[in-house]
Amino acid sequence: MEELVRILYKWAKPIAIVSITAALLSAVVSLLLPEYYKSSATVIPINPHLMDRSNLFNLGATETPVYLFGGKSEVSRLVLLSQSKALEEYIINKFNLFKHYDIDTTSSMKDYLASEELRDHFTTTKTPDGIVQIEVVDKDRNLAAAMANEIVVRLDTLNKTLINEKKSGLGQFYKQDLDEKEQRLEMLRDSLIRTLTRNPDDTVTAHVMERIIRRAVEEYNGALTLYEQHTAVMNQRYSTLYVVENATPAEKRFKPVRWLIVASATLVTLACMMLMAVFIEKFKNFNFNEPETI
Repeated sequence: MEELVRILYKWAKPIAIVSITAALLSAVVSLLLPEYYKSSATVIPINPHLMDRSNLFNLGATETPVYLFGGKSEVSRLVLLSQSKALEEYIINKFNLFKHYDIDTTSSMKDYLASEELRDHFTTTKTPDGIVQIEVVDKDRNLAAAMANEIVVRLDTLNKTLINEKKSGLGQFYKQDLDEKEQRLEMLRDSLIRTLTRNPDDTVTAHVMERIIRRAVEEYNGALTLYEQHTAVMNQRYSTLYVVENATPAEKRFKPVRWLIVASATLVTLACMMLMAVFIEKFKNFNFNEPETI
């Protein structure tokens, strides 16, 4: 230990000079680095079953509660959509990121380069509580906030489209069923009119036909209600995301953390100089010409 102190004391001046030089150089470099700002938006996916026809029109109500917010599957779907090509292309074109990231639009790699740049500046994270946080880092603090908010809007659109894809096919089925029941009802009415025209005194047949028509009317009304309810659900304007917090322009820079750069560079240089001093002193005291004793 005494020898180590002696070596460090002997090399104190060179160590101090080099360490101070490293601190000054790292400070200059940190001042030359571009400043980045981070904006984040926080959202929670809504339970898609809230917009089901049965819940909107209180059909078959049970004691099973329908929760407002979605579960793990809804959160995972939202994270996957945030990594989709559809979202990337929309944001790149919306904010003209080719120009913003200085990407040559004549290059065959322009789409790939823009996508990689966007991924470096945009992240989506989820918490165990089911909260999704969208973060955008950029040199322009206002652009970072605008991009984060626009990503939320686009995610809502993509999520809603994905949810409604399965429901859209039901609309055609309900419409076809409604048309078939309407045609059957018209046929029964025409048949009743022809029966009464040919034989006005045949009250038995008329009563039977009336009961059949009454049942057909009920079936038609049920099909019409089903179709109208489904159409109302599909045309309903709603959001699949609950925005906890919108993104706002950051007041403080996100990076570089200049004090950390200077401190790290200084400490690393100091440690390297101390090791080098010990190594040189030990190396000088080593006698290469001393023969080995057997």
